Amino acid sequence: MSMPEKPQLDGSVLTDRLIPLQSKQLEPGMYVAELDRSWLHTPFTGPGFLITQRSQLQALRRHCNYVYVDPSRSEAGTVGTPPGVVPIRSASKKAKGNGAGLHEVRTSLRSMLERITATVQSARRNGQLNLQMINEAVPDFVGTVTRKTDAVFWFIRTSEDPALLYRRAVGTAAVSVVFGRHLGLDRTELEHLAIGGLLMDIGKITVPVPILAKPDHLSPAERLFVEQHVPRGLAMLQLQSQIPGRVVDMVLGHHERLDGTGYPRQLRGTEIPLFARIAGIVDTFDALTLNRRYAAAMSANSALQFLNSLRDIKFDAALVGELVRALGIFPTGTRVELIDGSTGLVCEQNRDWPLRPRVVVTAEANGTPSRSMRVLDTGAHLHIARALPPDSANIDGEQLQRAIEDAKAIAC
Repeated sequence: MSMPEKPQLDGSVLTDRLIPLQSKQLEPGMYVAELDRSWLHTPFTGPGFLITQRSQLQALRRHCNYVYVDPSRSEAGTVGTPPGVVPIRSASKKAKGNGAGLHEVRTSLRSMLERITATVQSARRNGQLNLQMINEAVPDFVGTVTRKTDAVFWFIRTSEDPALLYRRAVGTAAVSVVFGRHLGLDRTELEHLAIGGLLMDIGKITVPVPILAKPDHLSPAERLFVEQHVPRGLAMLQLQSQIPGRVVDMVLGHHERLDGTGYPRQLRGTEIPLFARIAGIVDTFDALTLNRRYAAAMSANSALQFLNSLRDIKFDAALVGELVRALGIFPTGTRVELIDGSTGLVCEQNRDWPLRPRVVVTAEANGTPSRSMRVLDTGAHLHIARALPPDSANIDGEQLQRAIEDAKAIAC
């Protein structure tokens, strides 16, 4: 059987590390990153897993003709890198170093939130966009997000939401940075992703509040007014000097869709620039996880499933798969139910085992609030049964950090 070409993405290096193998060539210890079909048409629970059991091999050979293996996540000696394939630098491993403490994470996020709020309010008053405050804070913001990813997402997902536009800007920027780091982008590109995430919806300040807040379906005239936030946001950016082209791509293209149904230019496929494709996926993911005027918030896990259902239709399939790997099957901050009936919040990812994140238990199986902070490593004997819709549960970040550190000390 001839081996298909490895999928490529318009000059990107997203799939350079993946090696196509026929199912009969698979062995225990190999990390299966992609299949030759949708994951939803197989018994596997989510994108990416390490082969540890013969039953997994049998299921793969029964359902797939070939798969894509990631050497960087496979056990040593199980798979080599073919000639001409250069694996990109692994961004899924935790960055080394002390990084910022939780207080510094909170301070960094609040600082960025205050800066984007002040920038938007100034633009509302003056009709002009001054990016000085944002540009000054972006390097620190990117550093904090890349060093303390779990803590950043914890605060974003469990804190009280301020005005939606500002929370959306910071949340989208944080997801964009983590996504870009996973893809192996360099520091300058990550800063551009952060700026693009912060400014994608800046044009909405020109849309009347009654339209943005309308709970019912928009009329054709109202929808057209909303869609004008893209060219109006671009016009505001173009008054600035030295705006990176990638940022322009994100602002102009975050509502374009692979099948040509997006706006404002109805671009298709790889006509949509890479950073615009990233922006469209990230923008949709973050929006789905928040309460909107016409829909309740989804869990982050459900939002990823929604994106997965539109792979190769609305969104780039390979990029959707990479976002799942970047955030985890159950992203940090996701409310979950464990197999024993207790519930909690995902507080830390396990990069080697995406289905086994750490969970802080907030309620016992009988529904009563947990008296003591327990951080559990989910696994074979206590795994996640399902993701739950978000609620207003809030847990002190410092207390959480102490619980996590205690759990690490016991494990060591």
